Amino acid sequence: MKVHVKLFASLRKYAPADLTTERVIVDVPPGAAVRDAIAALGIPAEHARMIVSQEGQLEPSAALVDGQQLDIFPPLAGGR
Repeated sequence: MKVHVKLFASLRKYAPADLTTERVIVDVPPGAAVRDAIAALGIPAEHARMIVSQEGQLEPSAALVDGQQLDIFPPLAGGR
């Protein structure tokens, strides 16, 4: 099944060099979880801090569905 992933900030370096859209299409097997899509892109688990989908924020163990869109953010810092 295919999952559409948008990578933000420092995670963009994990996108394929020949990417022509803002979303990476990741093939994962049926029954895959968010962590499987992250691993398929070669992103260390601790670098994918916040995962958001249409349903809201997801845990790495959340099940994926075909065609789902994920936005993945690295750890963020700043402020006071």
